[in-house]
Amino acid sequence: MAQTEARGAKARVEKMRDEFAERVAGSLSQGVVPWQDKKLPIPPVQSAVSGGKYGGVNMLYLLEKCARESYDDPRFITASAANEHGLWVRKGERGVPLERWQEKESGKVEAQVYTVFNVKQLSGDLSKLPTSESPLTAVGTEKAEQMLKNAGVDVQSGSSVKDFQDAIKKLVAKFAEEAGYRRDVHTPELMALRNNIASTVVMREAGLPVEQAEGLPTKSWASSIHHDPSQLYKATRDGSHIAKSVIGSMTQEREENLFRAGQQRIEAQKAQEIVAEAVTVPRGADFNLFGGPNADLSATQETVVAATAKAATQVNELRASATRHETSAAPSKFTEAREAAKKHLGSGAIVTNAQPDKTYGGKIVGVLDNGPDKTAIQVISDNHAVLHTVRDIAAKSSLNIGDDVNLSVNEDGDSVVQGRAAEKAKKAELAREGMKR
Repeated sequence: MAQTEARGAKARVEKMRDEFAERVAGSLSQGVVPWQDKKLPIPPVQSAVSGGKYGGVNMLYLLEKCARESYDDPRFITASAANEHGLWVRKGERGVPLERWQEKESGKVEAQVYTVFNVKQLSGDLSKLPTSESPLTAVGTEKAEQMLKNAGVDVQSGSSVKDFQDAIKKLVAKFAEEAGYRRDVHTPELMALRNNIASTVVMREAGLPVEQAEGLPTKSWASSIHHDPSQLYKATRDGSHIAKSVIGSMTQEREENLFRAGQQRIEAQKAQEIVAEAVTVPRGADFNLFGGPNADLSATQETVVAATAKAATQVNELRASATRHETSAAPSKFTEAREAAKKHLGSGAIVTNAQPDKTYGGKIVGVLDNGPDKTAIQVISDNHAVLHTVRDIAAKSSLNIGDDVNLSVNEDGDSVVQGRAAEKAKKAELAREGMKR
């Protein structure tokens, strides 16, 4: 039964893709790029519940729906989720089928299809949604300017929107070239299609309008897609990877600032504890610290002043240590991590902090020594590496470069490491058993 359902879902996805590719080819043959329609909302298409952004081919499905129906709101939601928030889909409205791929315990990847609706297709009070306000659609360049600056691209303040759009297109082309995305999308025309899709994603993320440029080889794109629909999906896949890498480079400084802010909060908490210990006398405490219950006021005052001065010295030392950490450790950590990741993933690698208590699977490609703690660099996908800050990592977990592990670290820096060899062997065995049946 389950296998029949899986085959049915895969067949439905294939039909969805073929029909969509034909519609896209039809639009392109008329010189129109569906995902760059002027009527489209500026922000990325996203979940009306979580605010998460849709990517890949699902993004194209939804952008085409917005253009076709002139939706100015980028938020989408399933019918069941809408019902949970006291809303309902109006009678006669048609949703957009999306695809989801999941890896089963057997190791097989199976397709699933689910349907979403634009919030404009709902009845009820939209303020009940977690994302109660429609994302801003005003055109501005502040966000794009900061993101480009983070990526090392200098665009002067006051430049036109087109200047920022052109800067993003160049950055996308640079990342695509350096990352070597030429395996499947290899003709100049299809590379242009791939970069066009990537630029669309990055521009929306940067809050810029996406406008169709003149002179695009749309008829060539249409011909390629008409003869081989898979070309559209290969370009979309690679374009999405490139966009993710570019956005990662444009938001890297934010990651470093978050790291610094976290360290400052820790140091501030330590300082508060030092001061509290120096000047606070708990009820019922031994007053010998202050010369005993019969000590005179002057002696007590001198003791308090001395304790406060000592605390001030400790706080100053703590501040100096934090400043050194802020100016050297954090940038060094991210710089080293990026360089180590690039050796394995290419220059477009995304490097982010691992979330506490979340388990990541992949190879350890580097272990950085940051004083009392160590930072493990783990590659979790073709272009993404995460950083784990682990206390006494070598002694506690015997983690070595090249280890293929499932790794999670809690907020205290304690790690849980499990080798993936047994897990992979189990999946392979299940797969072999499935083939025998």
